[in-house]
Amino acid sequence: MSKSTKKYIIYLALAILMFSTFEVVSKSTKTAISPAQITYYRFLIGGTILLPFAIRDIKNKNIKLNAKFFLTFTIMGTLLVVLSMNLSQIGIAYSTASLTAILFSSNPLFVSVFSSLILKEKLTKGKVAGLIIGIIGLSVTCANIFLTPYHVTPKFILGAVLIIIAMLIFSLYTVLNKQLTPKYSTFICTSFSSILGGLVLMIITVFKGFSAGVNPFAFDISLIFPEFLYICICVTGIAYFFYFDALSHLDTSLSSMSFFIKPPLASILAAIILHETISVNLIIGIILILSALFISIRFGTDKASKRKRKL
Repeated sequence: MSKSTKKYIIYLALAILMFSTFEVVSKSTKTAISPAQITYYRFLIGGTILLPFAIRDIKNKNIKLNAKFFLTFTIMGTLLVVLSMNLSQIGIAYSTASLTAILFSSNPLFVSVFSSLILKEKLTKGKVAGLIIGIIGLSVTCANIFLTPYHVTPKFILGAVLIIIAMLIFSLYTVLNKQLTPKYSTFICTSFSSILGGLVLMIITVFKGFSAGVNPFAFDISLIFPEFLYICICVTGIAYFFYFDALSHLDTSLSSMSFFIKPPLASILAAIILHETISVNLIIGIILILSALFISIRFGTDKASKRKRKL
């Protein structure tokens, strides 16, 4: 394994670690700020932090900031922020943080499908085996949630549906982002998608808020200041850069399978921080998910790709 490959695997691990803390941290902010507010604030701030590096890449690549450029990243930002992240944030409010983490983390299955269709990446037997075992692991992990009678309400089911839609859109965004990265850069794609997507969501939220006689910017930041900064800077700006930079240099479907580890990791963090119980289902799920990751990494690369890396 080369030094550069190790670096991007570390990026991926750090990104997933930070992603795994999101539901736990955001749970403490829901009474102080609305789902739409936290979504557009975190992407506007996260994208702005990366903007100086994006501007540097624009100059180095001599990229023209024309209508096509802004239209491209407005569409990408709408997919990521307005649709995927906003819907998942609403899903957390309607259902549970653990269910959101589990359902959203099934995106590798659809990333693999979109990668084979759009990027022409080969769907090998190893990848398929890893995906199947990973999905079983996720199912075992979330079994207790759906077996609890009080959870099964129309609002809870709506939340689950919104999370699934958000996950599908994120899967598509992941593949399209990798397709754009060689032409632009990870900094440009992440920064401009975040900022433009955040602006679109903010405009929608402002319009809806003032139409209903509500100030869309009003919230008491003193109640959630550390959590707010962490979500905006670490979970959004830094984590998204690490994740998509790793994906631009590693196999898309294999890298996205690292998302399988998010639910058990988030549950472990919830047990440590929020004193939630670790169930037998969770332990079995963790074993299956780690097995899926091992199989995918060990047997998921086709022979042509292996030969290419040796050269």
